[in-house]
Amino acid sequence: MANTELMHLLKDYYPFTLLTEYQLQDMTDKAKQTTFSKNEFLLHEDETAENLDLYFLVSGLAKNILHQRNGKQISLRYYYPGDIIGLMVMFTSGELNFSVQALEDCTVFKLNKSHFFEIMTRNNEFSKVIWESIGERTKSLYDEMKNKTIDDDDENLELLRTRVNTMMTPPIFISSLTTMSEAASILQQNDASGLVVSDDSAKVNGVITNDEILNYVKQPSSYQNKVKDWMNTTPFTVHANSFSFEALSFIKNKALDFIPVVHNQTVIGVLSSRSFLNLEDSSYLDITFNVQNSHNISSLIKQGPLENVTLQSFVQDLVDKDSYAYEVAEAITNHNDNLHRQIIKLIVNEMKNEGYGTPPINYCFIIMGSQARHEQGFHTDQDNGLILNDFEHLPNKSAIENYFEIFTRKINHHLSLSGFPKCTGGIMAQEVKWRKSLTQWKEEIQTWKTELDAQEIQNFTMFYDFRPIYGDFSLAEEIRMYLTDKAKRSKTLQQLLMKDALRFKIPTHPFGILNLKQKTKKINIKKTGLTQIIYSIRINAIKYGVHEVSTIKRLDVLKKIHAMHPRDVENAKTALHYLHYYRLQQNLNQLENNEEVSNEINIMELSKEDRIKLKEALQIAHRMQQVTKISFNRNRVV
Repeated sequence: MANTELMHLLKDYYPFTLLTEYQLQDMTDKAKQTTFSKNEFLLHEDETAENLDLYFLVSGLAKNILHQRNGKQISLRYYYPGDIIGLMVMFTSGELNFSVQALEDCTVFKLNKSHFFEIMTRNNEFSKVIWESIGERTKSLYDEMKNKTIDDDDENLELLRTRVNTMMTPPIFISSLTTMSEAASILQQNDASGLVVSDDSAKVNGVITNDEILNYVKQPSSYQNKVKDWMNTTPFTVHANSFSFEALSFIKNKALDFIPVVHNQTVIGVLSSRSFLNLEDSSYLDITFNVQNSHNISSLIKQGPLENVTLQSFVQDLVDKDSYAYEVAEAITNHNDNLHRQIIKLIVNEMKNEGYGTPPINYCFIIMGSQARHEQGFHTDQDNGLILNDFEHLPNKSAIENYFEIFTRKINHHLSLSGFPKCTGGIMAQEVKWRKSLTQWKEEIQTWKTELDAQEIQNFTMFYDFRPIYGDFSLAEEIRMYLTDKAKRSKTLQQLLMKDALRFKIPTHPFGILNLKQKTKKINIKKTGLTQIIYSIRINAIKYGVHEVSTIKRLDVLKKIHAMHPRDVENAKTALHYLHYYRLQQNLNQLENNEEVSNEINIMELSKEDRIKLKEALQIAHRMQQVTKISFNRNRVV
């Protein structure tokens, strides 16, 4: 398209209609036509404002992307033919840091920035419209950012993943027959927000706070001067295992300043608004802060799960305070996720410093296995991959492949330095098999569906439990939808998965009684217990098209859709709690004694009570495997 044709085009587009014939001619004479292929970046956030260009979009479709600190990308707006791309970034000195990506093949005219600015200074009406447009776009973008990041920004939620029982303070009990004057004195002496009224120092009868004291002062009565006459008899309480944000929501929205914490109907602590000030001193928040502020690999290595004593102490504290062990495993996983994200950020900068530039196309880094399911202990290796935007049609295809080969090799290497050994099975993003474009992954899924062998089925089960942690999450969402739909529709695939799930068996006597008296006195709690439950739940998740990856969340969905009986769901959760608990405790003991961390549990080192609990968990796992076997035999098609 000649520049004269661009001139005719601009004549029909507001606000270019406000330009004089000479100004329009001057602008179009200095414009250059160029094209961008689908998935290429027109602008990238890492570019400086000085290097950015203004584009007039002639044909095609593009989207604006915000790169969040948690590694997730969100799309804020689309660009259509007739739009000018780059105005906001240009006029805000690059502070917005957006990227713009072509969703279709795009034809654009690159406008000369200096002449564009010069014309604005000479044409007040044109300049006014441009500035008003920038203002409106900026406001709408920030509104959109606010709406989308409230739900999507996991970093804010991470600040409140601390459990209530790690934040509570000891309760102060008073009798219901205590006088209100005495209660007021006790409150003042202890600088407390409230008192728990209990005649047995266990069960809560009510609470006394400053509100009740003030009510009494306003209308004192010589006949009604006891705590029982003025206490709040229906206080809000929170369970010790609740997340702190559950209590915080009541403090914030209900204007509460005193909440008893209960466990088995017994008051074991209290929360106040001041309790949440301690979030700043929470060891978990320190851990998260330290990861996000590690700007080189050497400092990040110290934050790895095997080196980080603060993390280990935090986990021990959670275990000691009777948190659900599968939720403690989730906390460990969240920490590992943060490490992965920070490493990827460091590698992106390293690639730029070494002259490779920014990622040439959008990508999504995914993790698989126990990390994807939020079920990690301290004994873990790498299981990860990469989903790339389709790039086979681009002229720089080889350069893109080369970039991500180097990029992923660096990531896997730095992860190994940080306490995540490389996968012996090669399930890592640096391997071509686990680094594919969107279309290539769909083709691989189709191949898995129709041509599975023993090795491929293990690869499929590993990939099925994937979760995105960095990059363009929409790529992962598209693959998740495609994968779930294909697997749900394939009865043959489900039967093969059932057969594979029966490979690992719980040790039993000939009469079916679980045998824990093995010669080695050890049991691999991952292969004997966790695997049977995880595999069984995964098969049901596939059968019913459940999108969740976490075993606990899959159980909740299966219960909700009546695919599993509530009793069976609770039994499975109990078993998972016990199995994760004994593995975590074993890992912590091994770390304390400078021993190699493993999934091996020495049965004879457990107390009699713990052996009973472990046996109960294995019985549940055994029953779940048997149910899978019965279902397999009933529906055998292969």
